[in-house]
Amino acid sequence: MRKAFSILLIFVILVSLAGCSEEWRRKFVRKKKDVAKKPRIYQTKKYTKEPTEALYTKHYNYAISWLSELVDDLGQNSKKDARCIEEALGQMRDVQLFLVPEKAKELDKHINRIKEVQDLILRRDLGHANIDYARRSVEREERFLRSEFYYNKIKKHMRKSFDEENADITEEAEAEEVLQREAAAKDG
Repeated sequence: MRKAFSILLIFVILVSLAGCSEEWRRKFVRKKKDVAKKPRIYQTKKYTKEPTEALYTKHYNYAISWLSELVDDLGQNSKKDARCIEEALGQMRDVQLFLVPEKAKELDKHINRIKEVQDLILRRDLGHANIDYARRSVEREERFLRSEFYYNKIKKHMRKSFDEENADITEEAEAEEVLQREAAAKDG
Protein backbone atom coordinates (compact mmCIF):
# COMPACT_ATOMS: atom_id res chain seq x y z
CA MET A 1 0.00 0.00 0.00
CA ARG A 2 2.79 2.31 0.87
CA LYS A 3 4.51 1.55 -2.41
CA ALA A 4 1.32 2.28 -4.43
CA PHE A 5 0.87 5.55 -2.57
CA SER A 6 4.45 6.64 -3.22
CA ILE A 7 4.12 5.77 -6.96
CA LEU A 8 0.88 7.76 -7.15
CA LEU A 9 2.54 10.69 -5.40
CA ILE A 10 5.50 10.60 -7.78
CA PHE A 11 3.09 10.45 -10.73
CA VAL A 12 1.17 13.49 -9.48
CA ILE A 13 4.40 15.44 -8.96
CA LEU A 14 5.65 14.53 -12.44
CA VAL A 15 2.34 15.54 -14.04
CA SER A 16 2.29 18.87 -12.22
CA LEU A 17 5.92 19.58 -13.17
CA ALA A 18 5.24 18.65 -16.77
CA GLY A 19 2.52 21.30 -16.98
CA CYS A 20 -0.36 18.96 -17.64
CA SER A 21 -2.19 19.90 -14.47
CA GLU A 22 -3.30 23.20 -15.96
CA GLU A 23 -4.79 21.48 -18.97
CA TRP A 24 -6.47 18.86 -16.84
CA ARG A 25 -8.03 21.52 -14.74
CA ARG A 26 -9.23 23.42 -17.82
CA LYS A 27 -10.72 20.25 -19.18
CA PHE A 28 -12.86 19.47 -16.15
CA VAL A 29 -13.77 22.92 -14.80
CA ARG A 30 -16.92 24.51 -16.19
CA LYS A 31 -16.46 27.52 -18.38
CA LYS A 32 -18.42 30.67 -17.73
CA LYS A 33 -20.86 31.45 -20.45
CA ASP A 34 -20.47 34.85 -22.02
CA VAL A 35 -23.75 36.62 -21.73
CA ALA A 36 -24.13 39.26 -24.37
CA LYS A 37 -25.14 42.43 -22.60
CA LYS A 38 -27.85 44.41 -24.23
CA PRO A 39 -26.70 47.89 -25.04
CA ARG A 40 -28.55 50.55 -23.10
CA ILE A 41 -30.34 53.00 -25.26
CA TYR A 42 -31.13 56.36 -23.82
CA GLN A 43 -33.63 58.54 -25.54
CA THR A 44 -32.90 62.12 -24.90
CA LYS A 45 -35.90 64.31 -24.58
CA LYS A 46 -35.72 68.02 -24.33
CA TYR A 47 -37.70 69.16 -21.36
CA THR A 48 -38.87 72.69 -21.28
CA LYS A 49 -38.77 74.22 -17.86
CA GLU A 50 -40.54 77.52 -17.67
CA PRO A 51 -39.79 80.11 -15.02
CA THR A 52 -42.50 79.87 -12.40
CA GLU A 53 -43.35 81.69 -9.22
CA ALA A 54 -42.47 78.62 -7.15
CA LEU A 55 -39.00 78.28 -8.67
CA TYR A 56 -38.26 81.98 -8.34
CA THR A 57 -39.42 82.16 -4.72
CA LYS A 58 -37.41 79.03 -3.89
CA HIS A 59 -34.15 80.58 -5.11
CA TYR A 60 -35.06 83.97 -3.65
CA ASN A 61 -35.77 82.46 -0.22
CA TYR A 62 -32.58 80.41 -0.31
CA ALA A 63 -30.55 83.53 -1.13
CA ILE A 64 -32.18 85.45 1.73
CA SER A 65 -31.65 82.50 4.08
CA TRP A 66 -27.96 82.13 3.26
CA LEU A 67 -27.38 85.86 3.62
CA SER A 68 -29.18 85.89 6.99
CA GLU A 69 -27.14 82.95 8.22
CA LEU A 70 -23.95 84.67 7.11
CA VAL A 71 -24.89 87.83 9.02
CA ASP A 72 -25.70 85.85 12.16
CA ASP A 73 -22.59 83.67 12.18
CA LEU A 74 -19.97 85.85 10.47
CA GLY A 75 -16.50 85.41 11.96
CA GLN A 76 -17.24 82.32 14.06
CA ASN A 77 -16.14 79.67 11.57
CA SER A 78 -14.25 80.50 8.37
CA LYS A 79 -15.40 77.37 6.52
CA LYS A 80 -19.03 78.07 7.33
CA ASP A 81 -18.60 81.71 6.27
CA ALA A 82 -17.12 80.59 2.94
CA ARG A 83 -19.93 78.10 2.40
CA CYS A 84 -22.64 80.66 3.24
CA ILE A 85 -21.24 83.32 0.91
CA GLU A 86 -20.78 80.84 -1.96
CA GLU A 87 -24.31 79.49 -1.59
CA ALA A 88 -25.78 82.99 -1.34
CA LEU A 89 -23.95 84.07 -4.50
CA GLY A 90 -25.10 80.94 -6.32
CA GLN A 91 -28.71 81.51 -5.34
CA MET A 92 -28.51 85.19 -6.34
CA ARG A 93 -27.19 84.13 -9.75
CA ASP A 94 -30.09 81.69 -10.03
CA VAL A 95 -32.52 84.50 -9.18
CA GLN A 96 -30.84 86.52 -11.90
CA LEU A 97 -31.62 83.80 -14.48
CA PHE A 98 -35.33 84.37 -13.98
CA LEU A 99 -35.16 88.07 -14.82
CA VAL A 100 -35.15 89.94 -18.10
CA PRO A 101 -31.65 91.25 -18.93
CA GLU A 102 -32.34 94.84 -17.86
CA LYS A 103 -33.48 93.80 -14.39
CA ALA A 104 -30.71 91.20 -14.16
CA LYS A 105 -28.12 93.91 -14.77
CA GLU A 106 -29.57 95.82 -11.84
CA LEU A 107 -28.76 92.84 -9.64
CA ASP A 108 -25.17 92.63 -10.99
CA LYS A 109 -23.81 95.48 -8.87
CA HIS A 110 -25.22 93.87 -5.73
CA ILE A 111 -23.69 90.53 -6.64
CA ASN A 112 -20.36 92.31 -7.11
CA ARG A 113 -20.62 93.82 -3.62
CA ILE A 114 -21.23 90.34 -2.21
CA LYS A 115 -18.15 89.14 -4.17
CA GLU A 116 -16.06 91.80 -2.39
CA VAL A 117 -17.16 90.33 0.93
CA GLN A 118 -16.42 86.86 -0.43
CA ASP A 119 -12.85 87.97 -1.21
CA LEU A 120 -12.44 89.14 2.39
CA ILE A 121 -13.75 85.85 3.71
CA LEU A 122 -11.68 83.66 1.41
CA ARG A 123 -8.51 85.65 2.24
CA ARG A 124 -9.38 85.10 5.91
CA ASP A 125 -8.85 88.79 6.43
CA LEU A 126 -11.61 89.24 8.98
CA GLY A 127 -10.34 91.56 11.70
CA HIS A 128 -12.78 93.61 13.77
CA ALA A 129 -13.07 96.35 11.16
CA ASN A 130 -13.47 93.94 8.27
CA ILE A 131 -16.08 91.86 10.11
CA ASP A 132 -18.12 95.01 10.73
CA TYR A 133 -17.74 96.08 7.10
CA ALA A 134 -18.67 92.61 5.82
CA ARG A 135 -21.65 92.32 8.16
CA ARG A 136 -22.99 95.78 7.18
CA SER A 137 -22.49 95.03 3.47
CA VAL A 138 -24.28 91.70 3.67
CA GLU A 139 -27.11 93.20 5.74
CA ARG A 140 -27.50 96.02 3.19
CA GLU A 141 -27.63 93.59 0.27
CA GLU A 142 -30.09 91.36 2.10
CA ARG A 143 -32.37 94.33 2.78
CA PHE A 144 -32.10 95.40 -0.85
CA LEU A 145 -32.95 91.91 -2.05
CA ARG A 146 -35.93 91.77 0.31
CA SER A 147 -37.25 95.18 -0.72
CA GLU A 148 -36.63 95.15 -4.48
CA PHE A 149 -36.73 91.54 -5.65
CA TYR A 150 -39.65 89.86 -3.90
CA TYR A 151 -41.93 88.07 -6.33
CA ASN A 152 -44.92 90.43 -6.37
CA LYS A 153 -42.67 93.33 -7.26
CA ILE A 154 -40.59 91.46 -9.81
CA LYS A 155 -43.20 89.31 -11.58
CA LYS A 156 -43.60 91.75 -14.47
CA HIS A 157 -39.82 91.49 -15.09
CA MET A 158 -39.77 87.68 -15.30
CA ARG A 159 -38.54 85.88 -18.38
CA LYS A 160 -41.05 83.93 -20.39
CA SER A 161 -38.60 81.10 -21.04
CA PHE A 162 -35.13 79.99 -20.00
CA ASP A 163 -34.09 79.52 -23.63
CA GLU A 164 -31.51 82.09 -24.68
CA GLU A 165 -32.93 82.15 -28.19
CA ASN A 166 -36.34 83.12 -26.87
CA ALA A 167 -34.78 85.69 -24.58
CA ASP A 168 -32.91 87.23 -27.52
CA ILE A 169 -36.10 87.25 -29.59
CA THR A 170 -38.02 89.02 -26.84
CA GLU A 171 -35.20 91.55 -26.45
CA GLU A 172 -35.26 92.24 -30.19
CA ALA A 173 -39.05 92.50 -30.16
CA GLU A 174 -38.92 94.97 -27.28
CA ALA A 175 -36.24 97.00 -29.06
CA GLU A 176 -38.38 97.10 -32.22
CA GLU A 177 -41.39 98.25 -30.19
CA VAL A 178 -39.34 101.06 -28.65
CA LEU A 179 -38.14 102.13 -32.11
CA GLN A 180 -41.70 102.04 -33.45
CA ARG A 181 -42.94 104.15 -30.53
CA GLU A 182 -40.16 106.67 -31.07
CA ALA A 183 -40.92 106.82 -34.78
CA ALA A 184 -44.63 107.25 -34.04
CA ALA A 185 -43.83 110.01 -31.56
CA LYS A 186 -41.72 111.86 -34.15
CA ASP A 187 -44.38 111.47 -36.84
CA GLY A 188 -47.28 112.39 -34.56
